[in-house]
Amino acid sequence: MGNDLQAAGLRTATLTNVTGSTVGEAGVAGSPSLWQSGTHFSRYEIDSRLAVGGMAEVWRAKIKGVRGFEKRIVIKTMLTHLASRTDLVEMFINEATLAAALNHPNIAQVFDFGQLEERYFIAMEYVSGFTLRFANKRMLARGKRLPVATTLHVMLDLCEALQSVHELADRQGRLGLVHRDLSPDNIIVSTSGTAKLIDFGAARATARTPQPTVFVGKYRYAAPERIRRTTEDRRSDIYSAGVILYECLTGARPFEGPDAEIIKAVLGERLRDPRERVPELPAELAEVAMKAMARDPDARFATARELGAALRSCLIGLGASSRERDVTASLAALIQSPSETPPSLLWFDPPPEAVPEPIEILPEATSNVDLALCEVEIIEASGPIHALAEPPHAPAIPAIPARAEAGVPPQAPRRPPPTEPSWPHRSPPGNLFDRVFGARPASTAPGVLSWRRIPELAPPESAREYLQRAVELFDRGIELRAGGHYREALEVWERAVELAPDNRVYEANLGRLRAQLDNLRLAERQLADWNADDDSTSEP
Repeated sequence: MGNDLQAAGLRTATLTNVTGSTVGEAGVAGSPSLWQSGTHFSRYEIDSRLAVGGMAEVWRAKIKGVRGFEKRIVIKTMLTHLASRTDLVEMFINEATLAAALNHPNIAQVFDFGQLEERYFIAMEYVSGFTLRFANKRMLARGKRLPVATTLHVMLDLCEALQSVHELADRQGRLGLVHRDLSPDNIIVSTSGTAKLIDFGAARATARTPQPTVFVGKYRYAAPERIRRTTEDRRSDIYSAGVILYECLTGARPFEGPDAEIIKAVLGERLRDPRERVPELPAELAEVAMKAMARDPDARFATARELGAALRSCLIGLGASSRERDVTASLAALIQSPSETPPSLLWFDPPPEAVPEPIEILPEATSNVDLALCEVEIIEASGPIHALAEPPHAPAIPAIPARAEAGVPPQAPRRPPPTEPSWPHRSPPGNLFDRVFGARPASTAPGVLSWRRIPELAPPESAREYLQRAVELFDRGIELRAGGHYREALEVWERAVELAPDNRVYEANLGRLRAQLDNLRLAERQLADWNADDDSTSEP
């Protein structure tokens, strides 16, 4: 791509990071990025470009730590030709600032953002899993709905995330932060069974900014007061959570149609009880959904914690198992083909299962757009294997101790709050950045804006870190399997199951790959025997 641009006479400029090492090349305003696999950006190595939106590009990258540990991340970069738009720059920086201030296991973590030669970037957690929208849509395509217990576990995680969002405070008090764009697209269900909230591009600190005159978000999930543009607070997010709950329980949104019809229905029509669509729903659960979506904000749950408590009561009434077991069992069924049977002993490969198309990404919805690719990769990792011969030089995998050997407690302690970061001297547009984090000392790197929370790359110690390491191992196995390194993938998945023995996704993929390898070896032996018999009968 770079040679093509240079041949066309376009001027290119070299980007350098804080230490002065080469980052790559950036084209002129509006031109495609010239980064490619292996390009080094700051402390990161670019893997591939995942998507391009109206405001940003999204990249999958890697960051390496001690003792061979490697972590996949996502880097979101603002398109260079938009850097002169101060309003868009402020939106981009505010998104990073607010997301970086949140440190919660149910929120996708932002741990670095900055500016290198007018190119703004955000480095964030890579979540290996499915959007709730994808999971719901795939189940509906099979004529089913997500299990109620799975839905409740995911919604409980969402409530935990929202409580953290709504309570975010700076030195002047609470920000009154509202997400404003809650939807199944912005909830990722990790292969660990944990749900994470993403995309704070529309978030607003209501205690610091005036009521906006322009609507932001999606009408089909927006509270009536937000549509009227009269007010918005934490209860507006509660309403959106109620719509998501309703959709997962019934397989349909409470109001459907074009935006104009949805606006009219939300503001004036009667809300249908979810039991009108699914009569077997427990009455208590239906009432929780109805209360969360009450037209009057005062009639809703006052906080996400209250909604979570009501949902937890419903979950106990169902007699559900653990979140890890319930949710991963649903994900394992989601990945599995509806008609999947044990692999054939034939020597040829059966037709692969169709891979779903990536989720549609609107130009303005640029955050975490790599997740559609992630979903495809996970689905493909449950398909057939095509050859037993493996490419050479599969990357080595660092050893980690077993959970039992390390004496890991069953429940993970909560991570302590982040330490006070240090800042370069340059301020971004606006002062939300300062209000959240405080003053910044002078920088030794003029012209560079950056904040960094180093991702954890040391060997795991706590139970939660072990589960996170299992996620990373499973994701690594997907890479190895896609590259034809089946034995290495098997080894990695065995260790993931060892770290997370209740995870049904890891267990199913490990069992499937074992069976595929065993059957492929058997088929190859059968084919070799047939060939030997043919040779012997053809001799004079």
